[in-house]
Amino acid sequence: MAMNMNSGTRQCATINITPMIDVLLVLLIIFMAIAPQKAVGLDALVPLPHRNTAHDPPEDPVVLEIDTAGNYRLNTSPVANLALAERLTAIYAHRASHILFLKAAPDLEFQTVANAIDTAHSASVDRVALMPR
Repeated sequence: MAMNMNSGTRQCATINITPMIDVLLVLLIIFMAIAPQKAVGLDALVPLPHRNTAHDPPEDPVVLEIDTAGNYRLNTSPVANLALAERLTAIYAHRASHILFLKAAPDLEFQTVANAIDTAHSASVDRVALMPR
């Protein structure tokens, strides 16, 4: 508390608010530093609740495998690198869901995987799901 001398003999006690403002500013800086920031990264699709689709038979998934040499296998049948776009276009022309599962060798360069994803997107594939090893 600070003492303030008025005219005369009367003393008046006032509260010093400078330490309170200092504490307020420090707390403000702390809360601004720990406030959650906007997440940056890849967008992920959350699975939707199961709908009753008893009248629609489930479709077999389409799996594209890439081995260490960069050769493609589409549902375990070998596919030439230049014929991949044609095969994918033919498969997805009659399918309701345009989802491709991609399984690549662990020591494969990402450029090969990226080329396969680009080829799949050009063949009307909406979503590419990367399968773990």
